[in-house]
Amino acid sequence: MRPGFITLFALAFSSVVGSAQPHWSYVVPARPAPPAADNESWAKTPIDRFLFPEMDNAGLLPGGQAQPARLLRRVYLDLIGLPPSIAETDAFLADPSDGHYARIVDRLLAMPGFGEKWAIGWLDLARYADSDGYQRDGFRNVWPFRDWVIGALNADMPYDRFTTEQLAGDLLPNATKSQVIATGFHRGPILNLEAGTDAEEDRIKQVVDRVNTTGTVWLGTSLACAQCHDHKHDPFSIEEYYSMAAFFNNTQQEGRRIEPNGAGMKYIGPDVDVPLTAEEKARCAEIRVKLMAAEQDFIAKVEEFCRELPEERLAGLKKEAPKALVLIGKDKRTFREATAIKKSLFKKGEEAKILVKLEQKVNRHMKDINKGSFQIGFASRVMKEMDKPRRSFVLKRGDFLTPGREVKPATPSALHPFPEGQPKNRLGLASWIVSPDNPLTARVAVNRIWAELFGRGLVTTLDDFGLQGNKPTHPALLDWLAVTFRDDDAWSMKRIIRRIVLSAAYRQSAVTGGAKRARDPGNAYYARGPSNRLVAELVRDNALAISGLLSGKMLGPPVRPVQPDKVWRVIGEVDNTYYLSDGEDLHRRGIYTLWRRSAHYPSFANFDAPNRGACTVMRQSSNTPLQALTLMNDPAYVEMARAFAARIQQETEDMDATRRLAHAFRIALCRHPGADEIEILRRIYFTSLDTDGSEVEAWFDVATTLLNLHETITK
Repeated sequence: MRPGFITLFALAFSSVVGSAQPHWSYVVPARPAPPAADNESWAKTPIDRFLFPEMDNAGLLPGGQAQPARLLRRVYLDLIGLPPSIAETDAFLADPSDGHYARIVDRLLAMPGFGEKWAIGWLDLARYADSDGYQRDGFRNVWPFRDWVIGALNADMPYDRFTTEQLAGDLLPNATKSQVIATGFHRGPILNLEAGTDAEEDRIKQVVDRVNTTGTVWLGTSLACAQCHDHKHDPFSIEEYYSMAAFFNNTQQEGRRIEPNGAGMKYIGPDVDVPLTAEEKARCAEIRVKLMAAEQDFIAKVEEFCRELPEERLAGLKKEAPKALVLIGKDKRTFREATAIKKSLFKKGEEAKILVKLEQKVNRHMKDINKGSFQIGFASRVMKEMDKPRRSFVLKRGDFLTPGREVKPATPSALHPFPEGQPKNRLGLASWIVSPDNPLTARVAVNRIWAELFGRGLVTTLDDFGLQGNKPTHPALLDWLAVTFRDDDAWSMKRIIRRIVLSAAYRQSAVTGGAKRARDPGNAYYARGPSNRLVAELVRDNALAISGLLSGKMLGPPVRPVQPDKVWRVIGEVDNTYYLSDGEDLHRRGIYTLWRRSAHYPSFANFDAPNRGACTVMRQSSNTPLQALTLMNDPAYVEMARAFAARIQQETEDMDATRRLAHAFRIALCRHPGADEIEILRRIYFTSLDTDGSEVEAWFDVATTLLNLHETITK
């Protein structure tokens, strides 16, 4: 250990492992007894009994239960990421009892949309993306991992197994293909395949990313601070950091030079073959039919333009494009020959513009079949150990060019011991992480779940449970949740979520008086219900559901819905053309949208979705004019507003204007509108009708207004 850090490290270490005052997060949680029910009429679960004393001490009283329609919309958006229908809302309004609410929660937890919603946050942790990153930002096949996450969440895979398969599924005895695909979690780091890249330097960056992400996701620990020197605050030395890195240092190289002395790079990482399902094969055959039709359209248009060429023009081309003239004389032409004619004879002008559009359509279908969405026998990126382990070293100051002392795989000494009999590889590391002796894993997991539902964690620094992190606002509740999750619920994520959403605290109204909000602006005492802006994907999903456009198609290759023009830059070797998807793929849930790191889907970026170049524990939530402009002007949202307007007209054609407006309001927000809200919508509708005289445009203005409301994008 270097002298410069001895004092700081000793102080930090003693604060954690010293016998007098060990740091709270490094002590294995014990099950605390819920306090006596001081407010029996309010408390519905042990969670409420833990919350009420702190609330009472702060001079706060619990809020009343949210209006049934608001509560129903909240739990729908929280559990499946989609709003309830008017019929579902009316059924709950007719019977808003605790029993009915609990049955609704159980039904939502069993719906496929649960996995689609809850996978979003996990993919942020896994830095999941469909491209490599850096300037080149070439595409990668990893969507089977995304589908694995959705499936695992829907199946309520226990969190300990969920953890083990992602960290070391390939090392399990007789590992299944699904378990190997799960290791795509640690194939999330960015990969540099640009010319001149030092392959070893890039490999080390990926190893470092895996260590840092593992510490963040499962331990809530800033291990990254020990990459260049001993941790200044927590009890982790640089040697222990690289001992952790040794667990990840035996995976195969992912990039190398195309030629030994050249600059160009190519991908050589470990993959697993994933065959297409019967449905995907049928879809592939369908695309092949579309490809053939698109090629014939292109050939026919080339022939049409050739017939229209004047004889003087043809004479002047004998020296300029003799090959093209030969091709013109053929009775039948292939698509490649027609392309050669286009390149030689139709380089600019209106003919060129028409042919370019037709050619792009062909290329899109060809790309779907051969290079992306439906490539038969394609490979998905996974983890794989080398036959001969690499030697691992401390990297002085984090520099891969200056290795120091050799280290072996080991876990930090300040935490619990490595399990006896476990191998010193990723599988052994996974066992150590999910061990009952681990004081962090269960706490960190339930804290993230709590934050997803309430908008803030019991520990507000979700990624740092160390000395620099914030202390839990309700330590006994955190430990009760952790032990209950680990022991009573057998690591079931659905069960712990169910416990939270059944609590009186979760069901409170988010509406509160100014004095109460001033006393607790951040809702640290949970004396009111959660009210948070939807994450980017759910803003889109919610609008698609309201408009009636939402496709229920699940899983499979990423899709490319409508986005503004010229977002993707055309540079380098990668095809940067944004090929629109077809049919219902334009309207699938946001989790299936292609995620390109250098230019992720614009409306997602505007609503604070990360580019996933690194692990993100909790997204920020900004409030900018660009977000309003997105909802008003983005072509995808304009299409949704038009579809919503058409839906309103279709479903309310036998109603008067007031009832039609109320119905539209309920589609968007579930609840019945107030008189003042109806009056505002009436003014919008009739002003538009008087201005344009078009009922279609009047309902479009109403639909746009409803989709842009703050309440619409908030749960």
